[in-house]
Amino acid sequence: MRSIMKIAILMLIILLLIACSSNNTGSNNSAATPAEAESTFVIPVPSAPGIDVESDENASIDFSNIEDGYVIVEYSGKSDKALRVVVVAPHGEIYIYALSDGGFSEIIPITEGDGEYTIGVYEHRGDDDYGRVISITTDVVLNDGFLPFIHPNQFVRFTKDSELVPLAAELTKNAETVDEKIEAVYNYVVDNFTYDYDLAASVQSGYIPNLDDVLHRKEGICFDYSALVTAMLRSQGIPTRLEIGYHGEEYHAWISKYCDVNGWVENRFHYGDGVWNRMDPTVESTDRRTHNSRKEARDDDTYRLMYNY
Repeated sequence: MRSIMKIAILMLIILLLIACSSNNTGSNNSAATPAEAESTFVIPVPSAPGIDVESDENASIDFSNIEDGYVIVEYSGKSDKALRVVVVAPHGEIYIYALSDGGFSEIIPITEGDGEYTIGVYEHRGDDDYGRVISITTDVVLNDGFLPFIHPNQFVRFTKDSELVPLAAELTKNAETVDEKIEAVYNYVVDNFTYDYDLAASVQSGYIPNLDDVLHRKEGICFDYSALVTAMLRSQGIPTRLEIGYHGEEYHAWISKYCDVNGWVENRFHYGDGVWNRMDPTVESTDRRTHNSRKEARDDDTYRLMYNY
């Protein structure tokens, strides 16, 4: 496991530098098609009921609700060392998340479908060496394969009190179908947000968007665009994945939503004439501002998915 950690920490450095320019898919459950999102949808609130917990004097992993697609991890003590949560998924995928000390809990998603997961808390011990604090290994059968992509998590942070929630409700109030809801939210972000080149040039490892702040600024990098659209659609009960990987040679973030006809619509998305391609609000917004029109890019094959959130 230590050798896995050394490789994984190198991956983390790349993963969290999301300064982007503009397939490996997860083995998610083929659950029943989600019901039409309704105005009565209640945002699920992740909880840590303490039924199934692995812990020591400082760290805890509450996996009571792992079958709903998440665990809650907390480091209640104080540490002057960097802390990480590492998730090893059923087919060897490695996901790494930052963890703060002092009792701030993190919602860690379970995004690679059914199978055996190992989840651990690790503490930096020098150079690229991280030592395990606690860990669990458990078989997971998700209650619904869409659940990981409805809940908030560390990379898609929102609550029922987030400002993005009433905005999404307002934008979609006249929509008669799920597709119309998606179009309303997606178009709002594409048409009203601009790319933040200064942030892209200065973003630091560990950056995670504050989505209400992004909403106020109406600008951001690809991580901001994609996480905001994902959160707004999830707040309407629409299963949506934040996806991270490569667009050409650039590390990049985009989104995928579930379409009743085509399943997960991955990577860039162009909505029009009933044609579903790929969802990339950053690129489409930039194209619109650059060319004064929205257009479908033709380089879809340059996308390489690495992680689902």
